[in-house]
Amino acid sequence: MAEKSAPLSLRAERPGRRLGTLLMGSNALFAALLCGLVMWVLSSSRQNHEERARTTAESLVAVTGANVGSELGLIDAVLRMTLDDLLRSGFGSGAADEGIQRLLDERRSLLEGAEGFRLADEKGSVRWGNLEAGAPVADISHRAFFQQARQATSGDPIVSRPVVSQISGNWVIVIARPLAANGQFAGVLYATIRVDHFAQLFHRYELGERDAITLRTRDLRFVAWMSPGNEVRVEVGSTQVSDELRATLATNPASGVYTATSAADGVERTVAYREVQGWPFIVFAGLNNQHFFQPLAQEARMLCLLAGLMWLLSCAAAFVVYRLGLRELGTLRALEAQSRRTQILLRVAGDGIHILDRQGHLVEMSDSFAQMHRSSREGLQGRHVSSWDANQNEAAIRAWLSKVRDGDRQRVEVQHRRADGQVIDVDLHWHAVDIDGQLLIFGSARDITDRQRLLQSLEESGARIRDLYDHAPCGYFSLDAEGCVVHINATLQQWLGGTPVESHTRFSDLLQGASRLRFHDHFIVLTLQEQAPEIEVELAPPGAARRFVRINATAVRDAQGNFLMSRTVAIDVTAQHQALQQVQTLLHDQSAMLNSDLVGMVKLRDRTITWKNAAMERMLGHAPGELDGAQVQDLYAHGQDHRNVENAAALRLDRGQNFRTDVRLQHKSGDAIWVDLSGVRLSDRETFWMAVDISAAKRAHEQITHVAFHDALTQLPNRLLLLDRLRQALAAAQRAGHGVAVCFADLDGFKAVNDQLGHEAGDQLLVELAGRVRGSIRASDTAARIGGDEFVLVLTPVAGDEWRAVLDRLMQAACQPVQLPGSQAPVQVGMSIGVALSRGRLDAQELLAEADAAMLQAKRSGKHRVQLAQGPQAAKSTI
Repeated sequence: MAEKSAPLSLRAERPGRRLGTLLMGSNALFAALLCGLVMWVLSSSRQNHEERARTTAESLVAVTGANVGSELGLIDAVLRMTLDDLLRSGFGSGAADEGIQRLLDERRSLLEGAEGFRLADEKGSVRWGNLEAGAPVADISHRAFFQQARQATSGDPIVSRPVVSQISGNWVIVIARPLAANGQFAGVLYATIRVDHFAQLFHRYELGERDAITLRTRDLRFVAWMSPGNEVRVEVGSTQVSDELRATLATNPASGVYTATSAADGVERTVAYREVQGWPFIVFAGLNNQHFFQPLAQEARMLCLLAGLMWLLSCAAAFVVYRLGLRELGTLRALEAQSRRTQILLRVAGDGIHILDRQGHLVEMSDSFAQMHRSSREGLQGRHVSSWDANQNEAAIRAWLSKVRDGDRQRVEVQHRRADGQVIDVDLHWHAVDIDGQLLIFGSARDITDRQRLLQSLEESGARIRDLYDHAPCGYFSLDAEGCVVHINATLQQWLGGTPVESHTRFSDLLQGASRLRFHDHFIVLTLQEQAPEIEVELAPPGAARRFVRINATAVRDAQGNFLMSRTVAIDVTAQHQALQQVQTLLHDQSAMLNSDLVGMVKLRDRTITWKNAAMERMLGHAPGELDGAQVQDLYAHGQDHRNVENAAALRLDRGQNFRTDVRLQHKSGDAIWVDLSGVRLSDRETFWMAVDISAAKRAHEQITHVAFHDALTQLPNRLLLLDRLRQALAAAQRAGHGVAVCFADLDGFKAVNDQLGHEAGDQLLVELAGRVRGSIRASDTAARIGGDEFVLVLTPVAGDEWRAVLDRLMQAACQPVQLPGSQAPVQVGMSIGVALSRGRLDAQELLAEADAAMLQAKRSGKHRVQLAQGPQAAKSTI
């Protein structure tokens, strides 16, 4: 015994040293892999946090920029409206100061964000507006915005840098527009906005500690900011910014994102910026990186701790393996006994353990394998696999076995045929091992017939659940982060007309008008929060009936909190909505009947008046009782009106709906009066009608509409109507594929006539030339007077050089002599015209500016000519 134990100890010593070296190397490699994995995970997580910070900042700056632009746009709209009212009131021709002051006070009440709303004369003296009592008259002639207004040629508002108001002493931004009376500069109308008003606007947004929203001018002068928890104050007008901002603006001046340490307070932020559309301002939204990336630091500490624990566990496992290896080397003598025990365990194993040779014959098996096949060990020993495989013959199995190599393993689901003929489902794990040059296939088989039946049952249950989902009485759908449809149930599909909704379709495209805007705001809130407030929208799919639905949505996010998709429920509330409208209409009608003495009411039975109130008799000029038993068609001013109303009303009244229209009724005196007529069906033969006299409102509306959109002298369209028609023409041209020509015309020699013969003669000359302009253009064209002796023509449609023929007629008509009162001889003027062609563009202001510039070039080139503007792929052309 002693002679045999010594050699065994020597044989075990060398493998022990090799095992120790291998385990130490493996632990070192594992440590390196852990470090690399931790660094990769942290890098990916940081990239995700950075992308989320950029996205959040861009969303915030987009909303902020839109609000600032809307605020400034409202102020400019009031400025333009006030300028028009000043000119109509006779400013520059002796208008009373009280009237001007009253107008400015009324308009200032519309501007909650404006500190001042004032008017300066042509010398820069601020004489009207909200001024301090007893204070000397302020002089703004030295202000840059006043000088710009004096020299302004475009229709854009003038915006100042931050300045200190002479009147209030506050830092303000000035928005101004020049005032021209009779073609001469007459002053400047301007509004001042305190810079801290913008900071108050920024308090609408929920910001984290030391996040910041900043407003600067386009040349980076500081205007205002808001940063919660930050006590730092920035000087108004300061241009101190980070180098990263200047570098990013040099590349992307309109919008962008960058990360930098603020020059104002030293806080590192992820900043998104965007120009305020149409205004010389840039909005910045910055997220405090220390606050925003705090979860990343916690994640890094946790990963490092877990990696350290894993490495320590690996070291402990290596030590255990080393000790076990030494013990295993000491148990070589027990291998034979262990082999016998293994065979016993093989026979009693729970799974169907079996061993095949290279040819596919059964070499060894567990008792459970024989039991699974309802056979015995003796009945299966030496048999080929094909004898129990239900799907493969012997040739196919031999072909497969010929490709198996040492170390191959696989998990498959197969079907075995038992000795009694029953086919069962089997989960088979096999592993090929080469032992002493002989390839053996070790297999572990488990009967999964019951599990397969359970899976089939689950699939059937899933199909039933899907059927409930698709045919639920409410609609279900999900949207991705872009608002596109991910999936949708059959109920909502039916509401949308049954046509399959493409995966790239935005849900907002299925809505219209206010519903689309409401859903857009709702979805933005949903992407930022876990749940958005419930809203009602109107579905308006093509080819399907409109529906009112109530939407309730929650957000689905990943582990990092990024928005993945929405879970949205839509409930059809069309019936409730219609019922509510009917109830509201009925209550309104009842209230008008009981409380109003100015609303005429009448009840009809088979088109015959059976009841009426006194207001109806007074409205039509009849004495009490004169309308009793009258036929309703006798009340209409025109018989055709009666037929039109009766046909249109029948469609709605027969469906139980109210009908309402404007129509002319016959007064007893013979005059026609306009009434607002509404009716409802009471029974199969009775209807109830109400009428309100709106004749005065009709006349006032027509007069106001004409005055608001036409020049008072020439009756040509003014600038407002011109811009509306130009935008409509550009949109129609884009759809139809034709062109639009914008022509800016200025009279040559008009000032000399005005100076020699007086303004009254000049006005008569303008009226005459306006008639010639109107007579020279086509029915589809538009001619407008926008001020002084300036006219604008919109020629549409035009193809090629069609516009030249129209302008040739105009030039010939304009130069014909005109006999004016007070002039012994006829006067003659010319016309210089600048032309801008649309060529697919849609910006009306841009085309007007190009045509204006071309007209000035025609003036400088000798007058009385047409100059084509330098546009895309166009060269100068003078005729």
